[in-house]
Amino acid sequence: MKKKSAAKTRAPRETPESRWDNFAQDVFRTYCRRRPIAATHLGVHTHDGDLPDPSREAVREDLGLIRDWLKKAQTFPARGLSPARLIDRDLLVHWCRLELFDLETCETWKRRPDAVQTAAYAILPLFINEFAPLNERLDKIHSRLEKIPAFLERSRSRLEEGVTIWVQTAIETCAAVPALFEQVRAAAERSLDHERYQHFYGATLRARTAVQDFADWLRREALPRSKPDFALGPARFKELVKLRELGASPEAIRSYGKAQLKNLKDRLKKLAAKVKPGAKLAEVEKEIRENGPKTFEEALAAVRDQVARSRQWVIDNEFATVPEGESLEVVPTPPFARPVMPFGGYNPPAHFDRVQRGFYWVTPGDAERLKQHNFASLMNMSVHEGYPGHHLQFVSAHANPSPIRAAFADGTEFIEGWAHYCEEAVKARGLDNTPASVFVQTQDMIWRAARIVIDVELSSGRMTPAEAVDMLRKETGMDRLAAEAEVKRYTTSPGYQLSYLYGKKMVLELKGWAARRMGKKFTDRFFHDALLRAGSLPLGLMKKELEWRIKEARSSKN
Repeated sequence: MKKKSAAKTRAPRETPESRWDNFAQDVFRTYCRRRPIAATHLGVHTHDGDLPDPSREAVREDLGLIRDWLKKAQTFPARGLSPARLIDRDLLVHWCRLELFDLETCETWKRRPDAVQTAAYAILPLFINEFAPLNERLDKIHSRLEKIPAFLERSRSRLEEGVTIWVQTAIETCAAVPALFEQVRAAAERSLDHERYQHFYGATLRARTAVQDFADWLRREALPRSKPDFALGPARFKELVKLRELGASPEAIRSYGKAQLKNLKDRLKKLAAKVKPGAKLAEVEKEIRENGPKTFEEALAAVRDQVARSRQWVIDNEFATVPEGESLEVVPTPPFARPVMPFGGYNPPAHFDRVQRGFYWVTPGDAERLKQHNFASLMNMSVHEGYPGHHLQFVSAHANPSPIRAAFADGTEFIEGWAHYCEEAVKARGLDNTPASVFVQTQDMIWRAARIVIDVELSSGRMTPAEAVDMLRKETGMDRLAAEAEVKRYTTSPGYQLSYLYGKKMVLELKGWAARRMGKKFTDRFFHDALLRAGSLPLGLMKKELEWRIKEARSSKN
């Protein structure tokens, strides 16, 4: 018998890059297995029928895994790795440190009863993302619905001493989530045969009952023994800001916010004279707020029109590259998300799903709330949530093939800083830059400046939620219900709120640095596309990404 040649049987030689790729894939697969809801949101559908283990034991196992990943990433040799892989390595280190800070130092999981919200976000992407025929997705939804009662029951053991405002918000969420179950049930009734539907309907009823039981437990046991203290405190908030590598202390960031708040309010007074000469500021604000859609349906139609206009403007003005095949649907905010989204928000498509369709959520409300969707504000909102803001940023990031960036790139100072940067950048280039629109855009900047001050003070424990609500109302004119919903979210996400205006500052500084490096070869289009295609990197790592992108651009043109 003829022997096979050695060349054909020899295993491929391992390289530093293949070693890293194998490690990265192992981390990614383990992450998706242990966090199946996150996997679904990423577009990895091998775990769509599962829910995570909410037990204390699972948290301890996660801590062990993350410590191991951190050690291996920190000691992985840099030599032989491409620039993109080096950034992936640094990104994994960055994420592990922040995750250990949250799980080990802050221990939020012991104090926030968010299991029902988690259950809702387990169902939502399977329902709205069309990665497979509805019948197949309903099978996965059915599997998760069946697991919700045990998931909620087991999650109770995590809660040691709940935070009062978080327990109250969880009770509100319990009241809203059954509306999502009802939407899913109605779709199943239209799509499934009688026998399958009866099984599905039974799972829906059991999930609804489990949510009601969880709400009763929150009222009966968790709320009476809850405590008001939610804040990280000065030392831990300082550590969080340091771990995020924002390049400044909380005090310096707060000072920036306070200075911007003063400057922007002075600017607003000057803009008021351009909108309506001789009128007082309050009169201009009232006139703008009154000029808008009269019904929520009209508001949705107007937002859809602005989304289409802004998308075409991005293409026509070569602001950035719009990927092929993406789309953005404007819909009412799901009821379960409304307690913490008073105006709206954005839900991105899954990273790896073929259909790249995002959802721009607009929150319905009473006549006073509807005034927030006035005509002067609609384009600013659509730019922030849609094009060239969040939606364009996410669908562009999804083209990056790195599994590490898909799972762990979540730099809020870039995500929110980019969207906030876009609001002003498009107006500077002529999109909807009427005096009234610039006035509203400046009001939104005042809101973001107030957020910086509130975020630092609230997270450091120097401001109460009631004081935060009062400051929001005073500085922005926001109605009380909206301000209360805003502050509820602020308490659960320390450091997130400052990411808008301070993140925009960091984006502008990075842009200035890149322009100096490239000289006459620099263009906005190059800068925007480089950032968008990198993924949602923290801005410290984004600078490293730009360094090699600039070198690559130079070498390709020489």
